[in-house]
Amino acid sequence: MNGARMRYRRMVVGLPQGRANQSAVEATADLAEFLQIELLATFLADATLSALAGLSAVRELRTLDLGWQALDVAQIARDLDYAARRARRHFAQTIGTRAIKSSFDIVTGAAAMAGLIRADDIVAIIEPAHPGERITRQFAELLDAAFAAAGAVLIVPRQIAHTRGPIAALATNSEDECIYAALQIAAAFSERLVVVTAPGARLPDVILAEAQRLGVKVETVARGGLLAAPSVFSQIETRLRPRLRVLSRGALSEDARRLFASLHGIPLLVVAPNPARAAAAPPTEEEYPPHPLPFPPPRAGEG
Repeated sequence: MNGARMRYRRMVVGLPQGRANQSAVEATADLAEFLQIELLATFLADATLSALAGLSAVRELRTLDLGWQALDVAQIARDLDYAARRARRHFAQTIGTRAIKSSFDIVTGAAAMAGLIRADDIVAIIEPAHPGERITRQFAELLDAAFAAAGAVLIVPRQIAHTRGPIAALATNSEDECIYAALQIAAAFSERLVVVTAPGARLPDVILAEAQRLGVKVETVARGGLLAAPSVFSQIETRLRPRLRVLSRGALSEDARRLFASLHGIPLLVVAPNPARAAAAPPTEEEYPPHPLPFPPPRAGEG
């Protein structure tokens, strides 16, 4: 990884049923491997199906039999078990001979998935095979849990447009956290870093020095409009053809589910603020207001 210091320790991905989104799973495994972090694959076996089948008033319409019939609880259990075994098999094939630590887990719902997420995780959300899935309660809860708890959320399109190309950091300013994350990823992929930011913005010396240490070429591109706007995404795709875009969570101005329509085959990593970097920042006047002492009062817990 060229000596880059990663703040993330694990990639958590929810596996789709079937192989329609296999290229998205491959791209997720590629990122985990290049970043040298653990890959945890989860299969969501929705427990609500079994609960629904237990209700006497619930029926399913079977078109071949031309009639309504009660849900078969045993059959639903068998179908879920088969889907889980198939997902495990596909995941094992994806891992293959990759030099990566991996594991597979079956979870029973979005709440159980949320319980697995840690602050140093990247949670990968693969674009649903059908647009209608984006508005389901299960998908919405999973997306909310990822954004609430994970250090970063990777939104992965079903089909990947580019397997080579720069890492694009969509920065609100020259100190944006997304630049640091994008630099680490650019070093891992041995790609150049393109920082899309406000006209005239100058990158901090610490970023330029770290890029030089890692051997990453850095370019800046002036942007206009809202960072998360579809028009800006489209311009970046046309001009840069990046393999990955990186954006800070604070730059999102709309429902995250709408971002799927703007992917254009390019994964988007949405990063949360880095607590370690925030802790290392110098104190502000709000934290230590002016006072007659020549030094600030001690922090809580300090002598």
